[in-house]
Amino acid sequence: MISPRWRKVIRDLAGHRFRTLLVVLSIAVGIFAILVVLGARGVLLREFEAVFGDSRAPTATMRVSIADEGTVAAVARTPGDDVASSGWDTLEVWAVADFENQRVGRFTPQQVRSWPPLTGEVVLEQSARSVGEYDVGDTLTVESPGGKRARLRVAGFAHDINAYPAQFVAMSTGFISLDTLAVLDEPREYNTIALLAEDPKITRSQASRLAAHVRDDVVAARGVRVLLTQVPEPGSHFLGDIFKAVSLLLLALGVLSMLLSGFLVVTTIQALMAQQVRQVGIMKAIGGRASQITRMYLGMVLIYGVLAVAVGLPAGIAAARWFTAYGAGLLNFRIISYVPPVYVSVLGALVGVAVPLLAAIVPVRFGTRMPVARALTATGLSRTVFGHGLIDRVLGLVRGLPRPVALSLRNTFLRKGRLALTLTTLVLASAVVMSVLTVRGSILRTVDEIDLWQFDAQFHLARTVPGERVLRVAERGRGVTQAEGILDYVATLKRADGTEGEGISIIGLPPATTFIAPKVERGRWLEEGDSYAVVVNTDVLKDEPEFALGRTVTLDVRGVERTWKVVGVVSGGLMGPVVFVPRTRLDGLLQGSGGVNRVFVRTEHRHASAQEQTALDLERRFEEAGVPVAATQTQLEQRDTIASQLGILVVFLAIMAVLLAFVGVIGLTGTMTINVLESTREIGVMRAVGASHGAIYNIFITEGVVIALMAWGIGAVLSWP
Repeated sequence: MISPRWRKVIRDLAGHRFRTLLVVLSIAVGIFAILVVLGARGVLLREFEAVFGDSRAPTATMRVSIADEGTVAAVARTPGDDVASSGWDTLEVWAVADFENQRVGRFTPQQVRSWPPLTGEVVLEQSARSVGEYDVGDTLTVESPGGKRARLRVAGFAHDINAYPAQFVAMSTGFISLDTLAVLDEPREYNTIALLAEDPKITRSQASRLAAHVRDDVVAARGVRVLLTQVPEPGSHFLGDIFKAVSLLLLALGVLSMLLSGFLVVTTIQALMAQQVRQVGIMKAIGGRASQITRMYLGMVLIYGVLAVAVGLPAGIAAARWFTAYGAGLLNFRIISYVPPVYVSVLGALVGVAVPLLAAIVPVRFGTRMPVARALTATGLSRTVFGHGLIDRVLGLVRGLPRPVALSLRNTFLRKGRLALTLTTLVLASAVVMSVLTVRGSILRTVDEIDLWQFDAQFHLARTVPGERVLRVAERGRGVTQAEGILDYVATLKRADGTEGEGISIIGLPPATTFIAPKVERGRWLEEGDSYAVVVNTDVLKDEPEFALGRTVTLDVRGVERTWKVVGVVSGGLMGPVVFVPRTRLDGLLQGSGGVNRVFVRTEHRHASAQEQTALDLERRFEEAGVPVAATQTQLEQRDTIASQLGILVVFLAIMAVLLAFVGVIGLTGTMTINVLESTREIGVMRAVGASHGAIYNIFITEGVVIALMAWGIGAVLSWP
């Protein structure tokens, strides 16, 4: 037999289906949001650490002229590190000596027809599918730096967490066997040596010293010229900063979701108790104790919570799986298991059960402690007196409003406690939504307004070519109005403490160039006659404070060291760390003869399609003239690439905005629904004195609009910081 009070609970749940649905949905929204954001965050963190750790990312990487097996073996015998090597060409195709026993920079086959790939086959990194339609068995035409064209068959796909995602750099990565080098007319030699320290806790300073020791005492001692040495932060992924930002955003969203869910439940239960105040009075009049009634209503809330968990938990897990897969695709992660961490599921269940109970304690106790006489005499009409508070008196000064509007304003501020809870929910949601959309708009606008480089198309050459020869070809291009060549290499900073920094792009260009519009923040731009002067952008100063204005720095460019003086600092322009030097000085330092390896052109065309056609025409002309082009990029393509790099944050911010907006809408819907349910008798009184359905409808609509406008105004102020 079921006791009468529990029969009442069941009857309330079944008899007021819409109210039950509203309460369950309010709680389920919080569970859903927590499962989605924290579940996705937990899976991404877990899988990233597992896959990145298993990849054995290099401690240091050296680009060398030509190294044979003897050099690699000598490096491998150096105490304190484990070594692997590979070669690569300008199409980002890496020739790998041993696919089965990768010791450094491991990558994992995902969908392959043959492993390792046979001669004449290539395995593409899986992110290639984000920029092109590739499938196993497709045939690709490739061109080596020497101009040799060959056809490679796609043997499958692999995942390399240390490879740049194709959508970020507009270039795919592939892996071939050493035997395939002959197909490309490339020597069976190595030009990259990757080091892996035995100590997993090695510091960057220690790693730098290890790399310098191997470079100077092992590699260079065997007559191999080291062109570049790169030492990243040990254990740090190149997308680490973006991943940390995404992780922080998801954590913040999860906390906000819990807060908003709690406010929704408090508002709903408070209204429920106000609606059943006479029933509470009757139960107390026939002997019901306050503790019994409290347990009864808390039991009802517990049932609400269990139903919400039954709805929100599976929906949240399913959405978290999709969200995780989407995020992993953007970040080029390989997900082994989509099962969310146990603590996330437990937290979701606790939010569904414990949060409603905690939120309901105050309104339930307040309702059950009401005197019997007051509860029994409740008519269903509001007992709240309007006109005594400060806000009420201010509203009373407003004259000339239509009666329905005036009534709406009065009703809005009549229940100030509920209004405060509703506004808190909506203000939090609206403030975050406006902040998110503002940051998103700022990012997109920043990309659109990138105007550091003033070219229509640029060409990266596979090797350094005499500048006069290249410019003669470029200036004959259809629609070309101006052309200029520069030198683009990677330099390594020699710090004062003997350590070395990561690779920094060093660009040698004419000081009077018109293809760059630098925004000088400190110091000055390059001038004719400068003697080993360097201008750095702000991104360099973030990581290397030794580049402060007026200081001298030592840079290693392709194995040649030289001291430069910092004469200026320019804005970053979303380029990453870059230093600018006079082209003639850089060319002379490398004992060149006026060569360039990058060409800018400006055309008479303003439309992107016409610029692309000009770029294709020039690429053909370069090919006919024997100028090896490694990559071509228009200004629009460069902006799209930068936008893709920032797109991760934009996407996650947009998802945050949608989820929080949804929670806010549920909150406002719940409040307005409860207000209508509470005002059933007031509506009857108004209809009895002649009020039309439309007039009553407008009263509540106006009330909702007023609440929304207040939330927008307060949220706009809070979103500004």
